[in-house]
Amino acid sequence: MQTRDSRTEPGDEGSGTFTKQLLVEISHAMERFALAGPDEPRLVIAMFQRLAYFRREAEMYRRIAERGATVLVGLVEQFPPDLPPGVRHLLLGDGDELAREWSVTVLGPHGGATLVAEDEERVTPGARTLEAGRRFHGRWSFRRRDAYAEVLRLRAATSSRLPVDTLRAIDDVLSAVVTVPEPPGQEWLDAPLRFLVDRMDLARRGGDSLRGRLDEIADPAGERDPRTGLLTERFLRRWTAGLGPGTLPLGLVLLRVDGAAELRHRYGLRAELAAMQGVAQCFARQLSDVDRVVRMGHEDFLAVLPARRPDEVLRFSEEVTRQISTLEQQYPFVPLAGAAAATVTRQRPLPLPALADQVARVSAARAGVSLLVG
Repeated sequence: MQTRDSRTEPGDEGSGTFTKQLLVEISHAMERFALAGPDEPRLVIAMFQRLAYFRREAEMYRRIAERGATVLVGLVEQFPPDLPPGVRHLLLGDGDELAREWSVTVLGPHGGATLVAEDEERVTPGARTLEAGRRFHGRWSFRRRDAYAEVLRLRAATSSRLPVDTLRAIDDVLSAVVTVPEPPGQEWLDAPLRFLVDRMDLARRGGDSLRGRLDEIADPAGERDPRTGLLTERFLRRWTAGLGPGTLPLGLVLLRVDGAAELRHRYGLRAELAAMQGVAQCFARQLSDVDRVVRMGHEDFLAVLPARRPDEVLRFSEEVTRQISTLEQQYPFVPLAGAAAATVTRQRPLPLPALADQVARVSAARAGVSLLVG
């Protein structure tokens, strides 16, 4: 989704901040642009970050290659994947600059299109899933000269890693392009295209906002704990669904409140509810607009902190445990102790079992907070 504060400025058309949802729609438009192209030398280069993302679009790229286009996809993988016939690959390492890019570039003598966006490793507040809310900064264009420039950039960045036949196919398209004058009328078509993208952005944001408000009011899926108002594991499964491995870093803090499971038995329901709401408030004071807290059981609470640094996650966990230790000063005046294990991870699925094991050791040793690596 293109945000309101990143509307394009004169001379910088098509650039801004986008969510994954809008990039998907623009990418699909460019893929269909490639499929509908005339029978002439054509080139399609796309950076997909992960193989799981490409699999969803594999049939479209098979069809494009079947039409005679040279198709090259970049993937962060260790071994060559099984790709459709005619689709060539470039393997990227996690530290490669291209590994953070989402791009689609289509080039032929009579037209071109390009989308290049870099992962900001941030999330749009209120997104229904983390994957849908991922933010990218980039630019897009349906002008041949922009696509030509992008192919030159990608060729320079990858030429030492590409087979000779792939380089030759890319160069054949570049040579064919320079023999044909720049197609007329491209700027004229820009205005309605950008208008449609903006309207699509506004409609999607309005729908997301409405769904979010309905979820808050009705909670039809049972995604909130009625005792604390905190989110449940059902919410966590939905919110993190589809999040690719190696992408968005997530800070995780698993807090265990020792004795919470015995509160009702020892002090009654009213005391239990008051104490748990106090715990929820200790978290709420530290949360940003993209953070979430999930109740994982009678004594365990998980804070999910997208795009946080390890030092920020550690400070978060230390402050929450400190505040929980002061809850005995308010009703029901019961001393509570918190033990926490924290990490910043790109692993999928989330390393919750490792966090649970670590917090059990921290709790037994009364050590307060432990920060896991990785």
